[in-house]
Amino acid sequence: MKILLSSNSKTRKRILKNIGLSFLQKPPLIDEESMKKELLSNKMKPRKICQKLAKEKSLSNSKKFPHLFSLGIDSCLIFKNNFLSKPTSKKEAKKMFILLNGKNHKLYTSMYIAKNGKKIWSYNDEATLKLYKFNNKDMNFYIKQLNIINIKSSGLYQIENIGINLFEKIEGDFFTILGLPVLPLLRFLKKNK
Repeated sequence: MKILLSSNSKTRKRILKNIGLSFLQKPPLIDEESMKKELLSNKMKPRKICQKLAKEKSLSNSKKFPHLFSLGIDSCLIFKNNFLSKPTSKKEAKKMFILLNGKNHKLYTSMYIAKNGKKIWSYNDEATLKLYKFNNKDMNFYIKQLNIINIKSSGLYQIENIGINLFEKIEGDFFTILGLPVLPLLRFLKKNK
């Protein structure tokens, strides 16, 4: 059985390849940024925004590929009940780093599977992360190491690489933090062979 990954994410693609799943990858047919802005302006709670985006990503491709399980996924950073978007520049990354420096925040991931335009399954999970308290010099050093393409695609930190050095404490599933909770997905796929 094949699944369709409705995502541009290189990390999610790499995870699915590494666990041996057969899948296609197609970008979702939605304007994610416009949708996110609208949901934020309607005062939707961060977790609900994440769920809505995962759902819309999945549905956007599920009618075009009706024989496949269309997997839409969205992850978001939540700090003090506020939705934090991925930084789009090193300057924005530094502002986010300052905001989260030495503090706990949540990383929430939502998965949604549709087939032929109908919901089949969904799953939500979150992890709690605490950054060490860094001084300005250390923050600048870390930001300098980041590639702007990686910042835009996966946010402030890449926990699977140099970003692990930022954290004092992590509670939750590693794959949820990477943006693809693998074990629940595999359980779903085993039940739906």
